[in-house]
Amino acid sequence: MIHTLLYVVTTVLQGLAILLTCFRLWHRISIRRFGREDTWAAVALLCGAACLISGSVYLSGSHETAIIAFWVYLFAFPCVVWAVRMSILYSITRLIPSSTSSSRIALGFSAFFVLLWALLVMQKAYKCSNVCWYNSPSITCQLPHSMYIYELATDVVSDMILVALPFRMLWNINLPEKIQRRLILSVFSTSIVVSFASIFRAVCRVMELHSLVQAASECEVIFCLVVCNLLVAVMYFYRILKTEGESESDEGTRTSAASVTFTTVDLENLDERSIVNDIPKGSLDITDSVSP
Repeated sequence: MIHTLLYVVTTVLQGLAILLTCFRLWHRISIRRFGREDTWAAVALLCGAACLISGSVYLSGSHETAIIAFWVYLFAFPCVVWAVRMSILYSITRLIPSSTSSSRIALGFSAFFVLLWALLVMQKAYKCSNVCWYNSPSITCQLPHSMYIYELATDVVSDMILVALPFRMLWNINLPEKIQRRLILSVFSTSIVVSFASIFRAVCRVMELHSLVQAASECEVIFCLVVCNLLVAVMYFYRILKTEGESESDEGTRTSAASVTFTTVDLENLDERSIVNDIPKGSLDITDSVSP
């Protein structure tokens, strides 16, 4: 009964997370700001949908279809997690002028993430290449504990990078005090939540809590998709509420001022000093510069 309830709840939440990703992509296309971070979000969307479908087929399909579904989930799960991290990292790079060392460091981290991602997928493929598990009652490839420890270590390290890098960058930008605190707090909380989900899943694996492993994996997918799209959604609704609460004259004055978007900063026409050093306090607008 509890297992069925967990399955229903996680399936519904996973579907809602996929819809949130669809909303994010629609919004970004509608304001003509579709960038590399959105491409990675689209990859995460496809992999998340693959996880949802293959998880359902694995539980309800025949023996042969369950094997296929397991293989799909085996690769789709790490792909959705790492695609989300790539999306967040490229969102960070849009905030950093390309001529700075921080931008080169961020691009270096992207290569590092791809390397960790590829090594993880290859290890899983190698460990499950022995198809003797096809005839096991559970139709599950049992990975060694060292694999779970490696996966957990890469998850924690990458999430810490995603927390530290934007925090260091935002610290030098003059934001309105309340907005600054909220942004830094959101940057801290989002990737940390994914790390907690990764730790919980690894504990379930190591302790062989098989009844919770599937739910833990699906929760991690849900958290990843929400973290990937939450900031875009929040800024969308924030702008709606902000514009509704202002008069037309105030709106004209506000839109005439220079604005910078947190999730889609246009750095092509701005130099490093205008972003970091020469922005007077209170002049940085983190909402979308194009009306939703």
